[in-house]
Amino acid sequence: MRVNIREYNPSFELSPYIEFFWTGEFNINSNELLKQRVIPNGYIELIIHLSDSHCELFNSASFDSSPDYTLIGMYSQPYSVHFKDKVEVFGIRFKPEGFMQIFGIPAAEFYEGYVDIESLHLKDFRDFCRRLKELSTTENMITECHKYFFKKINGSKINLYYLNRAAEIIRKNDGLISIDELTRNVFIGKRQLEREFKQKLGLSPKKYMRLVRLNKVNRLIREGKRVDLSELSYICGFADQPHFIRDFKHFTGEAPKIFINKRDKFIVNPNISDFSQ
Repeated sequence: MRVNIREYNPSFELSPYIEFFWTGEFNINSNELLKQRVIPNGYIELIIHLSDSHCELFNSASFDSSPDYTLIGMYSQPYSVHFKDKVEVFGIRFKPEGFMQIFGIPAAEFYEGYVDIESLHLKDFRDFCRRLKELSTTENMITECHKYFFKKINGSKINLYYLNRAAEIIRKNDGLISIDELTRNVFIGKRQLEREFKQKLGLSPKKYMRLVRLNKVNRLIREGKRVDLSELSYICGFADQPHFIRDFKHFTGEAPKIFINKRDKFIVNPNISDFSQ
């Protein structure tokens, strides 16, 4: 086993903003350099390193050690991460519209990239991350998260009703909803919805639907119940198998059959309560 990830549900009050809390152990045996590619899942990840061993992320022309507190934005294609030693982290998976509602920073500002939270000039957020790192158990960290985010959402004056509702509908339908039906559900015009998504999340509603649909594909693959490509493409709402293969390759960098055979080379995080590889 080289990777172990466990996910923890937030409270009902935090669920509109946070998808999961999670813990991760990477390169557990640490015998050699572990190279992984992370598959996009349509969420924002806060990564808090719990020891001096950090992962390495690609930055411009080389791999650099990730910051103590790394905020990873939404990607639309896989990105590479290296682990030289055993790395232990605590993570918070934000819904992209939820992150903006809490902090007032559009997810679009770090779309297709990552930032050190020190650069965001959010002193209380930085202090919160430092407190988390000092706590001894996952339970204590999650308790601290609830206290901090309760206070943040109660003090927030940002109203993203249309965007919140549209993004949540897309996720609940696994991306299988038309733009026409979506706009009818949120009582907003197509152009306005398109503008809201691009300005605040960094991508169009249709592209977000495609990312969310990919999560469903990867959940089915991980469950091992459906690896027949024709069945996968039908269940996940693709017009035909070639369309499914093109879309899958766009987001993962590999054709489905190759991806399935090389799953240990990827970190796939489509929201599963507990998995390891």
